Amino acid sequence: MSDTYQITLTTQTGETFRGKMTRSQPELVNGFVPLATETGQWLYFAPADVKRVEFTPATSSDEVKGD
Repeated sequence: MSDTYQITLTTQTGETFRGKMTRSQPELVNGFVPLATETGQWLYFAPADVKRVEFTPATSSDEVKGD
């Protein structure tokens, strides 16, 4: 099973953000839902702004290369 997940986060206003992370469930960081984008940027969302978070295992060709 994959250790890397493709994350799709949808806000209450319908905006969609995508990223890849090595966690299989959402976590709160200082009260916010974090998302690491594919460019390495981190975005933080207030829980009330998040409508849906989808975690899909990344395929081996999609996985982030490790050290």
